[in-house]
Amino acid sequence: MIIMQYETTRPKIIILGIGNLLLGDEGVGIQLIRMLNNDDLNYANLEIIDGGICPEIVSFVEDVYKLIIVDAIKGGEKPGTLYRLSIDDLIMDPSTRGLSLHEMGVLDSLKMMRLLGREPKNTIIIGIEPKNIGWGLELSPEVEGRLAELKRMVIAEIGRTK
Repeated sequence: MIIMQYETTRPKIIILGIGNLLLGDEGVGIQLIRMLNNDDLNYANLEIIDGGICPEIVSFVEDVYKLIIVDAIKGGEKPGTLYRLSIDDLIMDPSTRGLSLHEMGVLDSLKMMRLLGREPKNTIIIGIEPKNIGWGLELSPEVEGRLAELKRMVIAEIGRTK
């Protein structure tokens, strides 16, 4: 697990990449986290976490103002389609039940945190429609071609934090 942390009085943000690098496009969240580790994101009080395939996120996000989850999302659109969703979008909209956030383990964890009053003030899911989720270390051209835009979306989300 990779964790970068910067301390300050600014609201705490966690960027949590999840996925499996051995399953092609399923690893896009981890690929993006690795890209972010090489950048100066110009935000103090930020943690960047490689969550791997661990859908239980409660232990990662205590005392967090904003949680940004990066993952492959099966939303039924063409490969490479980018998504920006709030936790309320996922919980309230029945059409999102087909989304695959690791068999909904992440969503279940977030629901549990909400029930316990421990959820982050803001939770945003930034994802991309995968093409290939099968054995392999490479991203499909459709997903790899959108990595830069996915990265820009994550950085913009950091900038939206007051």
